[in-house]
Order: sequence, then C-alpha cells, then structure tokens
Amino acid sequence: MQRRTVILSDTHLAGNGQGAGSADALRPLWQGADELIMNGDVAELSHPTQRAGAAREVMRIQDLCEADGVRLTFLSGNHDPLITDRRFLRLCAGEIFITHGDMLHPAISPWTSYAKELRELHQDALAQLDLMDRAQLNNQAMAAAHASNRKWDHLAANAEPALSPIADKFDKARKVAKVLWFWHRLPKMAAAFAKRYAPDARFFVFGHIHRAGVWRFGNPTIINTGAYHCPRRPHAIVLNGQHLAMHRVIFDADNGHHLSDKPRFAATLRNAQQLPPDEQPVAKDRTEAA
Repeated sequence: MQRRTVILSDTHLAGNGQGAGSADALRPLWQGADELIMNGDVAELSHPTQRAGAAREVMRIQDLCEADGVRLTFLSGNHDPLITDRRFLRLCAGEIFITHGDMLHPAISPWTSYAKELRELHQDALAQLDLMDRAQLNNQAMAAAHASNRKWDHLAANAEPALSPIADKFDKARKVAKVLWFWHRLPKMAAAFAKRYAPDARFFVFGHIHRAGVWRFGNPTIINTGAYHCPRRPHAIVLNGQHLAMHRVIFDADNGHHLSDKPRFAATLRNAQQLPPDEQPVAKDRTEAA
C-alpha cells in the first residue's frame, strides 16, 4: 500500500492566534494522509512568553493526529530546538532529504540582530568536537540546536534594550535588506549542503527562510515551503506513491487551512514510499476526539 505523506514547516504556533493560528486550523491539511511531517518551527516553544501556549498547540497536534490515525513526525527547528532530537529525514530510499534549514548558515538566522552571538555559540559547540566528528551531519545538527537553545535562554534572562523610534526604523530597514540578501543566498547554500551531506538526493526540502520557492542548481532540486509567519505564503509538500507535489496553503476563516487544487510544482519519484502492513492506520471516529 502506498503512503500519502504531508510535509509542513514554520507554522509558528503560539496559542495566541499567531503563525498558523491553531492546530485545529491546520487539521484539514492532513486529512486522507498516512503521515504528517512537521519540519521545524512548529511552535514558539522557546519563546520566553509564548512557550506555554505553544506547548498546548503541540499537544493538540499530537491528539488530532492520533484521532485521525495519522503518524506524526517532528523535526526540530531554531524556534523549537528541543521538540525532538531528530533534525533531518531521508525519504524514498534517500531520494528526498528534509531538514528545517537552520544548519545551512553558521549564524543560524543571519538576518537577525543577534546573528553574531548565534554564530559564536554555534562555533563554540563545534569547537568541542575533533575535526572528524565536526564534519558529521548528526553533530552539525546538534551544534545548531545547541546554539539556538542557548540563545533563547539568554533572551529569556536578558531583555533586549529598547530602541529609539529612529533607531528602530533603521534596524527594521537593515533587517529587510538582510532578509532579501539571504533569500537570494540560502537556496544556493542549500544546494552546497546537499552536495556534501545528501549527494544522492533528487529533492532537498527545507523551511526556515520563510520564502517559498523551487530552485535548480543542478541536482538536487531545492524546495522551500515558506511560512505561516511573515510574509505568510505557506506551502505544503504532498508525497503520494511516486508523486511529489508542492501545493499553496490557502486559509479560510471558517474552514481553516487547505491545499490548493493545482500544485505549484510536481515531479515523479523513482522510489515510491510504501506503507508497511503493520503501520496501516485505523482512524478513530472523529466525534470521539471532539
């Protein structure tokens, strides 16, 4: 039996309507799926004032997926570095490589005002390893997670100083310029990362930069699923047998998020993802979960 998998990222749930709004609003996206993969920044689990509401939304996703008979897999991102130790996945016999994207740049989020501190924390973590261990993908992933977690701890303990109105405008303009630059740069960095760590992949799927798109710099094809946070152009990847499709996610206030009818990008896989007999889901009656 072929597996239908839905991949989402950067939902940034916080329990206060931010990001994708709520776990319930996301529920229509995985109806009919066998598996849901949440590719990092699921919720603001590290934010000093939003982590409690974010945790409730994560538990709600778990409850909804269990009620719907959908297998749930989390990958961690820089806003939820401790949600799981899993930082990347290889699907369809390695044909698809999935990671949040915060491993791609040594400063994790190089467009932020604290990029320098993130880079130093990242470098410090890597410096604890010898050269052979430093080059391994699992250790690269752990170092990035460590840097993000340390920075969130610092932000929780030390509020950033308030800026004057003029300085605030200048800071925002500078950040926009940085974001635009890294929107251009990071897909190419993803291609270089894939060449080193996933040379057999045909598709490299990531989030993090909040810019949905498809880029080809040779092999693999680079795919970004955008974000439910600014600039709010989220997409989802749907794997169905030997088919990969990237759909725009559309929000309806009455019915939540749903997939566009026509995919923005589609491709045929060489290796279909199969659903083992012992993993075939049995959905519960949805009225029981209400």
